[in-house]
Amino acid sequence: MPDDDAPGAAAVEDQLRQARQALSDAEGARNANLSDAAVINRLYYACFHAAQAALYDRGFEPTTHGGVLTLFGSEIVGEGDAPRTDGRVLNNLGELRQQADYGYGTIDYLCTDPPIRRRNGVPSVPRSLR
Repeated sequence: MPDDDAPGAAAVEDQLRQARQALSDAEGARNANLSDAAVINRLYYACFHAAQAALYDRGFEPTTHGGVLTLFGSEIVGEGDAPRTDGRVLNNLGELRQQADYGYGTIDYLCTDPPIRRRNGVPSVPRSLR
């Protein structure tokens, strides 16, 4: 249920600004041959902030990363405002970010994961998350 005291247009724009910056950071990290972990972290945050902006715009104010992922799936993808592949990308990047940041599992399936599309060697943020 949307929150009556949800963030306004300025908060939405701030989240979009953070998403654009994180995407730029990911591209810079890849171009500088930084670790996959650095690229994945920035890609996840690009998608995370874009998803949060979409939720803020609809009156939702999630308080955790899990809340953003869950609400994006149910309220944005579930309502048909974004394709299912975008929800999978966000969730896959969330898992990859945890693996990269906390050092468990491997992150090499990034190169073969079809929902994570590539542009100039950098997986791109899905269109609905931009």
